[in-house]
Formats: sequence, C-alpha cells, structure tokens
Amino acid sequence: MSQATEPGGPAEQSRMILLPIRLHENRTVEGINFVPSPWGAPLAMALRGKGEDGRPWLAIANETPVSWLRVATPVPKAELEILHLQRLATDHRCSTGGELYDAIDPVAPGEDPPDIYAYVAGKKVGWELTAFSNSSRRYAQALFFEVSKRLALQQRHRIGHLTGYHISMWFGAADDPAGLPFKANKQSSYDRLIDALVAHRPDPNQFIVKGSKPPMQLTGADPVRTPDDVNFMSIPLLGGAPASGLFAMTGVSVGLAFQSDHVASQEWANLRKVVKRKDKPANNRLLISAGAPDSIGRCFVAEEVLAHFMLDHPERISANHLSSVILHFWSTGQAFELLGSEPVELWPAVYQGFNPTAHPFALST
Repeated sequence: MSQATEPGGPAEQSRMILLPIRLHENRTVEGINFVPSPWGAPLAMALRGKGEDGRPWLAIANETPVSWLRVATPVPKAELEILHLQRLATDHRCSTGGELYDAIDPVAPGEDPPDIYAYVAGKKVGWELTAFSNSSRRYAQALFFEVSKRLALQQRHRIGHLTGYHISMWFGAADDPAGLPFKANKQSSYDRLIDALVAHRPDPNQFIVKGSKPPMQLTGADPVRTPDDVNFMSIPLLGGAPASGLFAMTGVSVGLAFQSDHVASQEWANLRKVVKRKDKPANNRLLISAGAPDSIGRCFVAEEVLAHFMLDHPERISANHLSSVILHFWSTGQAFELLGSEPVELWPAVYQGFNPTAHPFALST
C-alpha cells in the first residue's frame, strides 16, 4: 500500500492506494521502494527483503511507463542507440565538466559489432549498447497496451464519468498478482473489460483515511472484478494529470499491477550472460541503459528499481575484451562502472529523477 497526502482542513487526510502482492512463506519484508508521480498513484512500487534462504529478494508490484518521447512510428534501433550514447555523454559533461568523446560514427546496419564508433583524441573506440530490461515485465506491458488503445477509441458518453481518475488494474485469479493481460485477439474479454469500466462509477471518497497512517482494518475497499478475472480500482488524480494522448482523449490514466519476483544473485547471473554476449574483440566499451526509452518512447521505471536493488547487493563482472561496462540511469543520469570486483560510481545523480510530462492542477480556493 502507498499513500498520497493532501490538505484536509484542520486535520490531514490521505488516500490509500491498494495493490495486490503475493508473499511466499518465510520471506521477510524489510522495506518499500516506490517511484512517485505528479498525480498521486506511484509510477512503480516494490517490496524488498530476504527469502527463506537469506538471499536478497525484490517483488515489483506495479508499473506505469513514462511516455518520454512522442513518436508516430517506432524509432529505428540505430537512432535509439545514438540517443542513449549521446545522453550518456551529456550527463558525463554535466557531472564531470569533461567530454566523454569528441565525435561518434554509427556503424552501418549489418556491419556491427560494435554499434557505434567514438573518437577520443584521434583514437577509435567501439561502443556496444544494450538496454537493462526485464523480458517478463516488458511482455506484460506490451499486452496491457491493448487496454489503452481500446479505451482511447471510446465515445465520451461511455467513459466521460471516469475523467480525473487513475485506474490500477490486474489480471488473473484473486490470489495471483502475476497474471498476464489478455492477448490482442481476445476480443470478447476486452469487450467485457471495457463494459465493466463503462459501468463503473468511482467513489472519490472510497479510499480516504484520516491522518497519515492506514487503518488497522479495511472495509469497503474491494476492487471491481469482471467475469474474466480482471480486477481494477480507481482513485482521483491528485496534484496533476498526465500530459498524454490517452488522458487527452479520455481523461483517464491507467496502470498495470503485475508482480515479478527477483533474487539479486540470479539477476547478476542474467547480467553476466548479457555481458558475455557483448564481449567480442571489436567491442571496447559496453553501455547498459536502465530506464531509457524504447522504440515507442516509453521508459520502464521499474527497471531502474531493479538495477538499484542489484547495486545494493553487488557482485563481480568480468570480461575478456571489454575494457568498461557502464550502467547508466536515464532518470537521474547517475552512472556506474560494473567491470571489476564490485560496481564503482563514475558520477553521482545529475537530476532529481523522472518528472513525467504532466499538467499540474491549478490551485483554487
């Protein structure tokens, strides 16, 4: 559960945000990570702690991708790689005052590796680029994009009453927060989901609590459930609204509550496999971008939460040909050298974090 506090007259009041999280037996929760948004509902939230065997564990519970670029067609891979590397160079200059390289020369498609050559004092350096991503979460978000597309096509008389609300949604059995959204060809299931949203009449006071602490017992906080095992809940947008195409057409913001569980040692093992694939004679340096925009301009903020979780539990990275493996955070500009016995910070955060494009609500008396 997360909270967004708002002025409530003499006493403060808060709005609860309820999300499903499944905890296996003998797991210990030690803290909560979340990425705030300008409209109240967090962009991502996760629980961290230790499993039964004592290994560090993270459960990512929800995520709303940030629409960082507005594109009409997917960005070609080569252009996206230039964007990621140039942003690294920009953050390097902002933080250190020096240039990372003098110029770049993208490699023709089919001729790599590397992806890009950079020139430093006349010397050519081969850069290979990849995204720090989680395939299961990306797949779930790709399926969930169908909800946004179908909502955007609805007429105002059907969904106008949802204007000003954020809707968190999860799929599958009540005890399975890791259920996947429907595939695009499940027309009847999506029709029933849209009909349930049309029939839903949000109660703006449903999740208000007095003070800053959640109640000891919850009543009247059950989500709406559809015949196809979809659950959703709605809370008013607080402080602002997303400056997105979906909100412009519908007045609604949506987010996917989809749980993925991660063990630090396994994530490091996965990362070592990525480095091994990129560890080739032509590649001098490898850039791993966390939270960077994908081909349709969306940044997946939970991937930064996962990357920071790994840094909190460091492990060794080695290579035969690569001289540097850099992990770069898109939201803050912070960068780490991963090659060696443990990660080393190259430069600290340049920015406070993501400030998703939003329309702040005008203050009124």
